[in-house]
Amino acid sequence: MTRPFDVLLAGYYGFGNLGDELLAESAISLLQKNGIERGRIAILSAFPQDTAKRLGVTAFNRWRLAEILKAIKDSRTLLLGGGGLFQDSTSVRSCFYYWGVVSAARFYGTTPWAAGQSIGPLRTALARKLSRSAMASCVYRGVRDERSLEQLKQWGLDGELSSDLVMGLDIKKTRGAKSLLLLNLRPGHNVLAEAAARTAQKIAEKKQMVIRCVAFSEEDAETMGYFIDKKIIKTVESRQIIVAKTAEDFENAAADCCYALGMRLHFVLLSFLSGLRVSAVSYDPKVKSLALRYNIPVMGENSGETTFSEPSCNTARDYDTENLSRAFRVGLTAALGEN
Repeated sequence: MTRPFDVLLAGYYGFGNLGDELLAESAISLLQKNGIERGRIAILSAFPQDTAKRLGVTAFNRWRLAEILKAIKDSRTLLLGGGGLFQDSTSVRSCFYYWGVVSAARFYGTTPWAAGQSIGPLRTALARKLSRSAMASCVYRGVRDERSLEQLKQWGLDGELSSDLVMGLDIKKTRGAKSLLLLNLRPGHNVLAEAAARTAQKIAEKKQMVIRCVAFSEEDAETMGYFIDKKIIKTVESRQIIVAKTAEDFENAAADCCYALGMRLHFVLLSFLSGLRVSAVSYDPKVKSLALRYNIPVMGENSGETTFSEPSCNTARDYDTENLSRAFRVGLTAALGEN
């Protein structure tokens, strides 16, 4: 019997983190460009009602085993759709969850594949074992950085380097009309976040700029709110913190800005794509990899001085956008078993 869905998307979707929601949006766009109708796409989400309404696809609750199994049995392929799903920075739970989803897919004859993944950090033997098993089950393994590709090679697995799925989105260019510094901080790295807050304030004072805070989650907003309350961030826009829930929200926040300083990988990437002068705050190797790829300075690495990228036509960016489309098409073809 024909299965109702061609692709089931699995990722960190439905948690209110803009970067992960944009991964889902881009994956769906890339699937449509390759002939997969929206009605043939399903997704696992922590908030399925909201996800279904926003993306226009069938959503299943990622926490309910019966719904997970139904989604898998009703789908031809399972796409691990971008992000750092296999890492144990906080615990091994993420590795165990996605290994379980992939294992269930194999049991029910649903073909797993991966696009735009990063692998690691993997600090424990169990995390490494689960991650290798899950990636070995994929008929196509697309990763977004050299470090992840090297990890696959160490496991004896082939893979392909393309780019982050967000590169598939068309992001508006900033007008840069005002002296505004766009700032993003995230929780979980308090010492580094405070250093970035103090650096942003120092830059704002030196360049006579105003800081515009943009959060990719409510937790980001709380982190930046703390530094505002402590008067570490002083030169802040009156509306204070913008919580971006869509790409359009980010575009509106970035529209009049000239500079960007931030921690989250997708904040750095979106700022770069919008044409801002960017400096990255590297809390994780994946941020450093992104910065190296696009010649984005990393805060504190230039003799302690914070510098910014130059807004220009970037050949690496253009190549990566085209390569992502090609690699995604190769992965989809392999998963569907088409020539």
